[in-house]
Amino acid sequence: MRLLCLGWFSVVFLWNLASALAQPDSPAAVPPAIEAPPPPSQPAPPPPVYAPPAPPIQQFQPAEVTEQKTIASPSAGTAATTSTLPLTMDEIPVSTGNSRVTLNLFGDTAFSIDSVTPKKPAFVLGPLDLLFWGQFGNLSASAEMAVEPQPNGEVGLDLERMFIRWHTERFFVDAGRTHTELGYWNNAYHHGRWLQMSVERPRGVLFEDEGGILPIHWVGATAHYLAVTGEQQIEIIGAIGNGRGDIVDNIHAKDDTNSFKSLLLKIDFRGFGARDLHLGISGVYDHIAPVTATVRPALPNEMIEELIGNGYLAYRGTDFTGIVEVYDVLHTAAGQRWNTVDAFALAAYRLDAVTPYLLLEVRRGDVATDPFFFPNPLVPSEILGRNIEPTAGLRFDLNTWSALKLEYRGTFTGNSDNRVHRGTLNWSFGL
Repeated sequence: MRLLCLGWFSVVFLWNLASALAQPDSPAAVPPAIEAPPPPSQPAPPPPVYAPPAPPIQQFQPAEVTEQKTIASPSAGTAATTSTLPLTMDEIPVSTGNSRVTLNLFGDTAFSIDSVTPKKPAFVLGPLDLLFWGQFGNLSASAEMAVEPQPNGEVGLDLERMFIRWHTERFFVDAGRTHTELGYWNNAYHHGRWLQMSVERPRGVLFEDEGGILPIHWVGATAHYLAVTGEQQIEIIGAIGNGRGDIVDNIHAKDDTNSFKSLLLKIDFRGFGARDLHLGISGVYDHIAPVTATVRPALPNEMIEELIGNGYLAYRGTDFTGIVEVYDVLHTAAGQRWNTVDAFALAAYRLDAVTPYLLLEVRRGDVATDPFFFPNPLVPSEILGRNIEPTAGLRFDLNTWSALKLEYRGTFTGNSDNRVHRGTLNWSFGL
């Protein structure tokens, strides 16, 4: 009798085992996600309460080509799926997975031909951007560093951003070094060139150490409040921080040049008229501290009052991308005024894996005589005066995380001898 029962149970066991192996879609046949369970003495970390608002995802890859990653759910240890890739840099930290810290890499290399002598056709190595992001509950932090090759062969290391963030469902505040919430481009695209459509940023939003005229980086505190939520959103942003340094690319991270703090206000309307449409205004008010004639011979010992106004319209859909921005920089000192207006427009339309794009920028005003932009007119500067810059290019998305960009960029100033024509083949990645 015992042998009969044992034989019967053996037959039932083998039958159930064969049935399970014959069903590959059953839960038992799916390999579990790699995960490290939390210590027994501590509860599993809760999921993030609020993902800060970010520009909509730019779908560079063909519509039928998508990629998904399976990660471990931070709350229950079960498999969870992230959103369709690729992501903008602002949206990358949303994927927390089982680890509280993530790392993303961005880099590029190019072959460039420039009409300006004595420059020769050459291969150019772009910066390597490292973005660290950590999150736990309502608290998160980020650090972004750029490893930048120099013309003399040396390598520089710049801390681009480092901040801590606390957030709730409709409010969050950052403290540290961030990208200034001025306009649209500056926070939609950060230091990874793969993220943006063109090879270079528009001249109006160039980084301070590359010839830019705006305070691209902000050292201070920034508060965001979603006044209206849902498909249509209104976001109000206010910030206070250290002001400008003695020169444009002097960013004070450990002190300030005067007691007056730089002030910022921004209002962004999202989803009004179209789901992916952004419409907004922003502005900065600051007092630039006076310096001696050794630093600023064009205007020594005078405080410069700075007022920057901005308006933008941006649409980033699945196929079409359109961005229009206008900046007005007004400097006032010693009874004089210097006004510089910079405007650019980008249009791009994706055709399968190829995206043609056009970028046009115009700069007008008193930039060439502004004593803050040109403190010593006798010393050469990377800042460009009045100009028109057209750019035309093709972006080829090789796969989800890599792209080739073939681009022409012209720079036309009032002096016909200073016209520059540049051709670039750039290969960028984001991982």
